[in-house]
Amino acid sequence: MSEFIYGVIDYIIFPLYLVFVFLSIQIWFLWKDVDKEKFKFRLLVSQSFFRKNSVFVFSFSTFFMLREFEFIEVYSGIFDMMALISIVLFTYSWYSTLKPFAVRKILPREFKSDKRYH
Repeated sequence: MSEFIYGVIDYIIFPLYLVFVFLSIQIWFLWKDVDKEKFKFRLLVSQSFFRKNSVFVFSFSTFFMLREFEFIEVYSGIFDMMALISIVLFTYSWYSTLKPFAVRKILPREFKSDKRYH
């Protein structure tokens, strides 16, 4: 029975890694397009944003450290999954905060046609 549970946890962990990588790349692309004048750092220092991110980081570090104790080794896969869920929620929080401040260009400069090449 426990092998079945660990199999299910493995099938949950892999897509969570993919979501984490996707959100991290999206944050990286968004940061280049963020209008720095409109983006106020007061938003990042607001109590709710700071508290929410602190809870995510604390839960990630707690779950990550708990899996190393020998008497809890049986549940290490569950703690791995919970740590990954908390870091995915952390990246999603940053993505949803940065998205409204990103100024999207219609087409990147590399895709625009240039008359001198024709």
